[in-house]
Amino acid sequence: MSVYREAGVDLDAHAAVVGRLGAIAAAASRPEVLAGVGPFAGAMRLPAGLEGRDPVLVASTDSVGTKVLLAAACGRYGEVGQDVVVHCANDVATSGAAPLFFLDYLAVHRLEAPAALAVLAGVAEACRSAGCALLGGETAQMPDLYREGTWDLAGTMVGIVPRDGLVVPGAEPGDAVVGIPSSGLHTNGYSLVRRVLAATGTDFAVAADMLLAPSRLYSGDVARLRAEGASLRGLAHITGGGLPGNLDRALSPRVDAVLDPGSWDRPPVFPWLQGLGGIAEEEMRRVFNLGVGFCVIVPAAEADAVCGLLHGARRIGEVVPGAGRVRFTG
Repeated sequence: MSVYREAGVDLDAHAAVVGRLGAIAAAASRPEVLAGVGPFAGAMRLPAGLEGRDPVLVASTDSVGTKVLLAAACGRYGEVGQDVVVHCANDVATSGAAPLFFLDYLAVHRLEAPAALAVLAGVAEACRSAGCALLGGETAQMPDLYREGTWDLAGTMVGIVPRDGLVVPGAEPGDAVVGIPSSGLHTNGYSLVRRVLAATGTDFAVAADMLLAPSRLYSGDVARLRAEGASLRGLAHITGGGLPGNLDRALSPRVDAVLDPGSWDRPPVFPWLQGLGGIAEEEMRRVFNLGVGFCVIVPAAEADAVCGLLHGARRIGEVVPGAGRVRFTG
């Protein structure tokens, strides 16, 4: 028996996973990749066609949070692999940038090859959907840092946008706020979700499809709007903090966004959780996206056209003079 294995680190399991990563990552590549998974560092050329346009790199790092605990309990790993890519791609998209490459970080108490490979296959699948390369990453076994059965998943996305296409907050009074639907919880609020399930003795397996639904990718929506020449005056990815804690990041200090909470539909998971846990509406708004995963601020005259371009999008509010806050009509 290996002493290192007795200490909790299985080099054979690590080698088995790493040996499969090349094939997984190869399915999520781009022509510009010069060195992908395998070397100590990835390498990639900038895409052609940006000469003279002052290309800007945009980066975001995030994790899936405690959603991984529910995923592990249900034995469903691929969804969270997709989630970590999509979350970072959506963050990058708020600048108008297109995803370029992604790096993942998987840290575990003990490496179980089937579970790890399912996670990484999910990562690669989402990279393909986002049109970016899976350029590299790290898989770490740390038994003294993570408890038995626990793990963490994070990643970094780098995107690219011409300087003249960079989206910065510029909303004006009278502009419209368009909301694009979420697929459910995405990756936020799972500590509250798990607390409600535990306190009520609810078997989360009966609601696994609702609770583990993969996040919706919005980078393609942003690309479509840019291609159609939409006047993008603010973009917001609605993550932890809900609409009040994220849409405000797309506003200047001299305007507010006033939203009509009756103007969009809530996926079933939200009323189910709210009723199960007796959660106040104010807290629901501050924790969850409540069915709006991404917001686009455009001139009011463009709102109908924007809604027509994006599946399920609706006008959910307007911009008024204010102090950089998000308010609700009811």
